[in-house]
Amino acid sequence: MKILLVWPTPQPEIGVLIKELTNAGHEIVYWVGYHSVSHLTPKGAVFHDHYDAWDGKPAEALKDASFPPPSLELIERLYRTESVVLSMMDKRYDTASVNERKHIYYSMLSYWSGVLNTFKPDVVVFAIVPHTVYNYILYELARLRELSTPCFEDTYVGSHLLFYNDFWAGNDELRVALRSASTKLSDLPADLQTYFEQFSRTEAQPFYMAQQKAISSGWGLFFHRVRIALAGLLTGKTFVLAWRFIQRLFEDNLSQEYGDVASKLKVLGRYVYFPLNMQPERSTSPQGGVFQDQILVAETVAASLPEGWKLVIKEHPSQWWLRGKTRYSSARYRGYYRRLARIPRATLVPTLTNTFDLMKEARAVVVITGTPGWEAILRTIPAIVFGIPWYRDCPGVIRVSSVDECKATLSKIESGELKLTTGGVITFLKALGAVSIRAFIHDQIGQRENVSSAESFQNIARKLKGVLD
Repeated sequence: MKILLVWPTPQPEIGVLIKELTNAGHEIVYWVGYHSVSHLTPKGAVFHDHYDAWDGKPAEALKDASFPPPSLELIERLYRTESVVLSMMDKRYDTASVNERKHIYYSMLSYWSGVLNTFKPDVVVFAIVPHTVYNYILYELARLRELSTPCFEDTYVGSHLLFYNDFWAGNDELRVALRSASTKLSDLPADLQTYFEQFSRTEAQPFYMAQQKAISSGWGLFFHRVRIALAGLLTGKTFVLAWRFIQRLFEDNLSQEYGDVASKLKVLGRYVYFPLNMQPERSTSPQGGVFQDQILVAETVAASLPEGWKLVIKEHPSQWWLRGKTRYSSARYRGYYRRLARIPRATLVPTLTNTFDLMKEARAVVVITGTPGWEAILRTIPAIVFGIPWYRDCPGVIRVSSVDECKATLSKIESGELKLTTGGVITFLKALGAVSIRAFIHDQIGQRENVSSAESFQNIARKLKGVLD
């Protein structure tokens, strides 16, 4: 098969995957990767730097190529894609206007259509759920052409990696395994037993949250600021950065706005807990679809609440660290928190409020796709999700997309009809252990679980060869 490989990683062990696929008789015709490992590009294949692709720049070998602009028919067939992409651009094109974003989108649509027409791959392989502008456009173009689009997703449950033929559809093997999986903790593999016992009964944070906290506070935040300052010196933007800092001293900011509307509640009563997802991230775009608009989610839940119930909302602890507490953006614009606070029966609580305390007393936890949904399920608290998280098939996870669906779910929770036990989670973990791959995409997970990069890529290659052959 001809493969278009989208696997941006600095790990030299990517060579293991490339070698395994080529030795199996497959031809990699195009590879989007990291420049630092570009020397591993197979003979005859075109290499495209990941960051160049993200910025809308062509592969070096195609810099003189001229592809026709997208047709009206193509644009109209991909109108849902356009909507997702325009939101996704909050991450790298935050300051671009809507019209500028559309131009970038159409340009990328033209380029990647041209790539598919030129190289005619049989399959487009993605390392992870497509979530940057260029690879999501490529993913949707491939689907439109009915090409196979295999990809992977880290579960952050040890080194258990999930495979998808199509991430929108999920993992069919997992659903089949769920039908016959045991509900006994003793039947779980040792690593999953340990995981369940650790995270279902304590307030232990997953290691990736601890890492996030480390870089968003203390010395981690200090060095982040230093890097910004050095980047300003190297790019000649020191004056611009200094001017922005001075401006922030005299204008409203994110933390002030949030503090003005957040309340410390002593008695919450009956409530649904909604911890906001960090944005922009793939957890909201593309995996949340239209519900990347978290105000829409809050409004939907609030309109569904049983009599006497509240909606408790808390900002993600890492939302402000990257841009600081002062900078408004497309994801958190001026008036964002005030709009949330005006929703009937909605209450915002301070960011330092212990999320496990809020979760423990909640009747349900609402997320787009975020980790708190999984943490709720581990503690037998129903999770109402509006997107497509990796744990979407776990018993106790209820996907909703309307007021009626949400209202029906909350009614079942109120009546006691929907009551969870640990058996559902254990069943899911058993099925996960049976179908997952012992591998990782982000190398810190492998380091944590003592899985080598070489072993990880070997196992990924084995899975891909089985699918492609």
